[in-house]
Amino acid sequence: MISECSSGHICFGKVDLSSYTMRDCGRPTVIISPIDIQWFYKINESGLCINRKDLHMIIEDQNMPQNVKKTILRIFPHLEARKY
Repeated sequence: MISECSSGHICFGKVDLSSYTMRDCGRPTVIISPIDIQWFYKINESGLCINRKDLHMIIEDQNMPQNVKKTILRIFPHLEARKY
């Protein structure tokens, strides 16, 4: 599941993300996609949070699997307009 809070924190996790945000944020989140990206659990077993403005780093990371990048681009199509 993928959620976002009003501060622009994007969270990828397996649990109900209505309150799962970046450390010390505490703002409620809205689910933006039911898609679950399993690969992020290799980084942290409960999931991953990232600032919306830093999402491009997932796409630019050469170590990130292509299927993860494709999924991120489907959910956040605005990233595709950038040059990688």
